[in-house]
This record gives sequence, structure tokens and C-alpha cells, in this order.
Amino acid sequence: MSGGVAPRAFRDCVGEFATGVTVVIAEHDGEPAGMTLNSFTSVSLEPLLVLVSLGHGSRTLHAVRASGRLSISVLHRGQGDVAVDFAAPGAPFPARWVSRTHDGYLVVTGAAATQHCEVADIVRAGDHDLVLASVTGITHRGGEPLVFHRGRLGGLTADAVVPAGHPIALIEGAGW
Repeated sequence: MSGGVAPRAFRDCVGEFATGVTVVIAEHDGEPAGMTLNSFTSVSLEPLLVLVSLGHGSRTLHAVRASGRLSISVLHRGQGDVAVDFAAPGAPFPARWVSRTHDGYLVVTGAAATQHCEVADIVRAGDHDLVLASVTGITHRGGEPLVFHRGRLGGLTADAVVPAGHPIALIEGAGW
């Protein structure tokens, strides 16, 4: 327990936050490693930076540290099997879901979007490392995202569209 909060209770609490699903892949000495995660965020437009959180001891974190590069594949709704295969700890690398980009990165084939990244910094944070990465290339096919909520994978049904110019619409650099 940390500060009186049980880890399972905390996990259930943060599970209320619906997220997209990504697969992070790195390759070192010809050996690929990858994992499913939802701890991904864009950080900056100038320069282009993203952040992922990788667990200590993971093969993927080792490959990211050793190679200094990684790809992030944003999965579309039809890729639940991909997410499950990459989430199995200790399982063989699920190569059937992967292809190589023109710039040499391994990515999930048919993903809604990919970012090809060079490591900018790695910061220790509890039982994970935060990997800040500079985006050097992308692919963007689009499509409905795969969503993770309360331990379940699914899709997104829009209840409403935020009108252009509305104060809650996403405007880069704007704040409350």
C-alpha cells in the first residue's frame, strides 16, 4: 500500500479513464520487443515529442534503452487481437502483426497511426521509466480507435461533436 491506497483500488480508480491503445516496438541487435500500453501522450509540437511509460524489467524497455529508438502504433478498433498478443508477458514476439517502414522501424501493420521516434530522455518514475521521444516520422491511416476502459477493449461511439470554436475544443497552446 502506498499512502493508504491499495494498488488494486488505485488500478480500478484509474481504469475509469478511457484511453486509446498502442503498441510500442523497439529492436536491438536484430531482436524485436514490443508491448501493449495505454500510457502514451503527445507532449509538444515544437519540437515533436511524445511520451510512453515502460515497466522496469520489460524486454521492451531494455530494447528502447539499447537502441535509442522506438515506434508507437495507435491501434484501430479491429485490432483487439493485436493488443492481446502484445500484452502477454514473456510470450514470443508476435511478428505476424508487424511490418517494417521505409525508414526502418517495426510497426503494427494497418495501425490507425504510427510514430517513429528517437529517444530524447528517459526518467525513472516509480516502477516505470518515462521515455520522452522525438518523432522523426509518421504514418496516418485513420479509423475508429481501439479504446481501453475498465479492463475492456472496445470502440468509440460519439454522443456529440464539439462545435468549432467552442471553448472546450482542442486548440493547441490554449488553456483555462
